[in-house]
Amino acid sequence: MPLLIILLSLLMGVSFIFGELLTSLFKGKKMTYFATGLAFVIVLAVLFTDIIPEIIELSTNYFQIWMTVSGEVFGIFILVIIDMFIPHHHHEHHHNDDAKKEHKDHLYHIGVLTFISVLIHNILEGIAFYMIGKTSVKAALLMAGGIALHNIPLGIEMSYFMKNKNKTKNFKNISLVLSGTLGALIGLLLGDLGSTANLIILSITCGMMLYLGFLELGVESVNDIKEKGVIEGILVGAILFALLLF
Repeated sequence: MPLLIILLSLLMGVSFIFGELLTSLFKGKKMTYFATGLAFVIVLAVLFTDIIPEIIELSTNYFQIWMTVSGEVFGIFILVIIDMFIPHHHHEHHHNDDAKKEHKDHLYHIGVLTFISVLIHNILEGIAFYMIGKTSVKAALLMAGGIALHNIPLGIEMSYFMKNKNKTKNFKNISLVLSGTLGALIGLLLGDLGSTANLIILSITCGMMLYLGFLELGVESVNDIKEKGVIEGILVGAILFALLLF
């Protein structure tokens, strides 16, 4: 049983690579805008179909609700601090070389924040995945499928946003593939962390995803809404979101 769960966690990580392979088939500026709109909705989908329902289930009293809010604020604070150390370029939508470079740098900035958030989320998710998988193989298979569906569009997003920094590609891919497996191994070593520890971990992750979804991807999608590809990305993301609800 533990070996099967570890293998499934590894396969979940490989789905990021599948998302990146799709970017090699569909190239062009429109696909970058498409990835922005798609990622915006998918991050919200991860929040509202995975993280937030789990937090609600674990928050059964006022103290736990207070921990949840505190954890979310702390998660936002973590990304705000990280944000200060990552090159960030505000960009205006003018059609010249400087504006294009600023836009690419801004997308790379979002890609790095996404990578950090997803990496931490994957480790924590891997721990939760092991806890669920050790009690039910069927539940593990269903959860693995759902996580893989989340990972593919996120892989597309990070590939497009970070493609102008190819030297980081191998590190990014290896980290994403192995992060969930690392979480599962931690779950194997630690055993049951308890509901309080899980709630704190999920709350911090939720805060990071809220920051990424609304203040980065959301703002970028609104700024680029008139560009070809953004609306299409949002619509495709909405369809995937709806499928994840069933």
